[in-house]
Amino acid sequence: MATQQAAVTDVASHARSTGVLGTLDTADGQPDLFAPLSDGMSCAFAASARMVAQGIEASLPDAATLLALLPESLREGSAEGYVRHLVHADPLARFSAMLIVWRPGQHSPVHGHQTWCAYRVLRGTLHERHYRWDAQARQAHPCGEITRTVGDTFSVPAGLRHIHALGNDSDAVAVSLHIYGVDQEHICSGVNLLVDAA
Repeated sequence: MATQQAAVTDVASHARSTGVLGTLDTADGQPDLFAPLSDGMSCAFAASARMVAQGIEASLPDAATLLALLPESLREGSAEGYVRHLVHADPLARFSAMLIVWRPGQHSPVHGHQTWCAYRVLRGTLHERHYRWDAQARQAHPCGEITRTVGDTFSVPAGLRHIHALGNDSDAVAVSLHIYGVDQEHICSGVNLLVDAA
């Protein structure tokens, strides 16, 4: 028996072009019927991120064991910018793990995430600046900050609900373990969602 693939229709695009079912289109000021679903999914993903962080805390070895994955010669980083070292690629392509070495004054760009991610500080301290996404202005605005120390573990879902910049404001080298929900081939293009910041 032959199977047939169902056609996919973008009803919202059709509504915009024809004026039919205008309630699906928020561009003309009509209500967004899927806003409650979006909010509900955001809450579910946030809860999932907390579970990921708890699972990582329970499953990872101590900081010294993780640091031992990186040869001593690579633990001082580079003057060119923070350096990422792939230390594990899940055989089922569910996630990848990297050690990042941050020299003093080195920071990530402001970004959201294309996938879930988590990190743990293994050495030194990292400063995390939080941002709130302004959809109308298409810009992120600062809304808080926190210092992360050795052992701190944090996880976030994909999207723009947790926009941040991470960096080393101290005078000593810092090292952190980052776990991303992508396979190793997408580690450079499938993680950060860069945004403009105010």
